[in-house]
Amino acid sequence: MGVVHDVWVVTKQLLEATALPWPAEERETWLSQVDELLRRRERLLHKLRPPYSEEEQRLGREIVAWNQEIEARLRQVRDEIRDDLRMAGAKRQANAHYVHPYEQPLSFDGMFYDKRR
Repeated sequence: MGVVHDVWVVTKQLLEATALPWPAEERETWLSQVDELLRRRERLLHKLRPPYSEEEQRLGREIVAWNQEIEARLRQVRDEIRDDLRMAGAKRQANAHYVHPYEQPLSFDGMFYDKRR
């Protein structure tokens, strides 16, 4: 039960690491911790070899269920990061437009153009 149990332990740590709310200021440290756990689990997954005992199969089912929760939580974090990046880009663009209001090309909407002259 050695390798399966080790994968179970690392997956449990990963589940706990993703369960906590991640403040934006500490997101980088949380991501590095999750990345390290994912790398460790990947190395362990390469060592898995069948056949599995009943206990190992039970742990495997638990790992699969936890993995779905972990993926959902990581997707949520990804969406939060994407929203933060989008907001930062919008702020940067608004600030640039405020600082240099006439550098942007003028809009031609509603302009009358007479073809005859």
